[in-house]
Amino acid sequence: MSAISDFTPSPQRQHLAAALRRRRLDTNLTGEQLAQRIDISQSKLSRIELGQSAPSTAEVDRWARETHATQAQREELLAQAEAIAAEVTNWRKAVRRGLPRLQQEVRELEVAAGSIHNFSPVLIPGLLQTAGYVQQIMKAGLPAGRPDIAAAVQARLERQVILYEEAKRLEFIVAEAALRWRPGPVHIQLEQLDRISNVATLPGVSIGIIPLAAEVTVWHTHGFNLFDDRTDEGNPVVLVETLTRGLALNDPEDVSRYREALEQLRKMAVFGEEAQRLLRAVMADLRQTAG
Repeated sequence: MSAISDFTPSPQRQHLAAALRRRRLDTNLTGEQLAQRIDISQSKLSRIELGQSAPSTAEVDRWARETHATQAQREELLAQAEAIAAEVTNWRKAVRRGLPRLQQEVRELEVAAGSIHNFSPVLIPGLLQTAGYVQQIMKAGLPAGRPDIAAAVQARLERQVILYEEAKRLEFIVAEAALRWRPGPVHIQLEQLDRISNVATLPGVSIGIIPLAAEVTVWHTHGFNLFDDRTDEGNPVVLVETLTRGLALNDPEDVSRYREALEQLRKMAVFGEEAQRLLRAVMADLRQTAG
């Protein structure tokens, strides 16, 4: 699987959206008027009211003040905003909707992001995966099997067209352990590492590798994706995957912590020719393992 979240508006988000819309209507403000007062675009305000975009707590606070909410109403709205700042997806429910649809939901967020930053400690990032690698990962995550695995593999590969969009900025920080921990036969991992080597030469792509010998100076216990500079004016989102849940974090403080961690992880990584040398060394070790 990939670190994803359910982008269908949750009941909590829908409830907040309805409450915010009622506040605006009760004060006889048009969408354009309120958008100007709280310093967001009218299109973003519309998406918030439809539950399509999660507002930040700061935006909700300004919304409450500009619509003359009482202190109790303001606190209730802020409590709802804080509750959706870390939305959770149950993997079992998400998988029932279909594996290809999960890939499409992630693709929509990728398309809207001007820059994407990924940290992967033990797996190759989804946007860099080969067909063989994806298939092995999905089989491992769904040992009982699924009839739509092949379609999901294809959907993930189709997402990778974004690698060739020079207007995008994509950064991948990958631990050396991810290069060595193989989910399938050696030839699949060799093909995968060769793919990384080639993608690293693309103009809009930066790939850093954290050597196993590097001193760990920052938290590094789980991977994440940071979707930033969104063209749909949505707030930055950090996606985190656990075994049974997907987390979408949009609280500015949470996002800031992940930015800081990313900066430290970047300092630990090697890039360019150093990264290529490390890739070649790992590939040589794998060939020796294969005999």
